[in-house]
Amino acid sequence: MLLYSVLVTLVAGAVISIPRAPTDTEEDDRVRRGRICLSALAPGPELTCGDHGFGDLRYLCRTRADGGQCSRTKAVTVRNRGQSVVHVRAISGPRQGVREQGDDRAIIPGHAVTLRRSGPGYLFDITLRNAGPAPAVLEVVHVE
Repeated sequence: MLLYSVLVTLVAGAVISIPRAPTDTEEDDRVRRGRICLSALAPGPELTCGDHGFGDLRYLCRTRADGGQCSRTKAVTVRNRGQSVVHVRAISGPRQGVREQGDDRAIIPGHAVTLRRSGPGYLFDITLRNAGPAPAVLEVVHVE
């Protein structure tokens, strides 16, 4: 019985460790339409949406059917789904380790803005700052 138990454990471990190619339906950590950034912070402090909802903003990747090629994200359009005015800002730069803050943009509830990277570099993050008492909710509506 002990031998059978060891064999089942080894086979289960082997099956779990077999590397798989990602499929189009698998969840990944890249920015895409429908991703949400939610901040319950009081008005004032900024929240990084790259870490809290949007995922990796640097690359826009096609599906496996298109060869899975990735290009640098040029712009992300976000809509304010909350009940308070929010302030957003794009963080971009020419390379890793160099970050430049874009202009602060106010978005009233129900409206959208497009945030672009500065220059040919990378879009690293989008920050969110709430201006009212209700939680701030941003939704990605378009990525290019």
